[in-house]
Amino acid sequence: WVLANPRMRLNASKRVCARNAFGAQHTQTTLSSRLPFLSTAHMASFETISTTQARLNELEKSAWGCAGDITPEMRRARRHVQSAGCYSSQWCWCPSHYYSLALDERKEILGAHSKSQLCKACLFENKNYVPNDVATGDCADRTNSKYYLIVVQYVESINIKTLASELRGLRPPGATRLDPNYFSDLRLAPEEVSEQLTGYGHNGVSPFGMLEASIPIVVCKSILSVRPKFIWMGGGHKDLKLGLAVSEFVSGVDAIVLDVSEPRTDMFDD
Repeated sequence: WVLANPRMRLNASKRVCARNAFGAQHTQTTLSSRLPFLSTAHMASFETISTTQARLNELEKSAWGCAGDITPEMRRARRHVQSAGCYSSQWCWCPSHYYSLALDERKEILGAHSKSQLCKACLFENKNYVPNDVATGDCADRTNSKYYLIVVQYVESINIKTLASELRGLRPPGATRLDPNYFSDLRLAPEEVSEQLTGYGHNGVSPFGMLEASIPIVVCKSILSVRPKFIWMGGGHKDLKLGLAVSEFVSGVDAIVLDVSEPRTDMFDD
């Protein structure tokens, strides 16, 4: 009957529109009355969390003696140092121009006694690498790894031929020893490969907390003769350096000690 009567149909339509308008207005009024309260509560919580987080960040930076922000890479390196029981460890946040300084100046910043205590970690790749078993990965066998992280003093340089011979000598004489030329093509890994495997950027590579934890670490034997027996190396950030006792370092990363370096003849600082 309503549908058949145009006038009644118009009135019904007006009533429906009025109800919809009232419902929308009521909903808007209800939300409007609640939103300010909810926003204030949430904002207060967010401000409290932000303030607490900022305070924690400042406390953490103070504990590290760190002027810059603490990164996940730095935390990863520190966790490994702590879990390895390296109780002699010290951390030093260096000025951003650290690598433009001479070794003597870097030594002073770190509080080291001699330049021989300053070390660096370099990732080397064996271009002749042939896996023992694809399923075990490229670095599972430390006598036949595609990559090796070499820790050397700044005052020394790595003798590649000697390194190749010493790596081959990790296996006893006989049928299992690798071919004499197997390690003849050892090269520094490209920077992007180093960052991908270690998780650290240029000048920040640390032997601790590497993403590819199975990479064998080789320590040049000359480091064992450092006096005092305490060395400095990358701490996971280009401005962060890690210092620790030589013995704790070698045991902490289960390093292979090889006599593969010699005194530098150029002695320019890098």
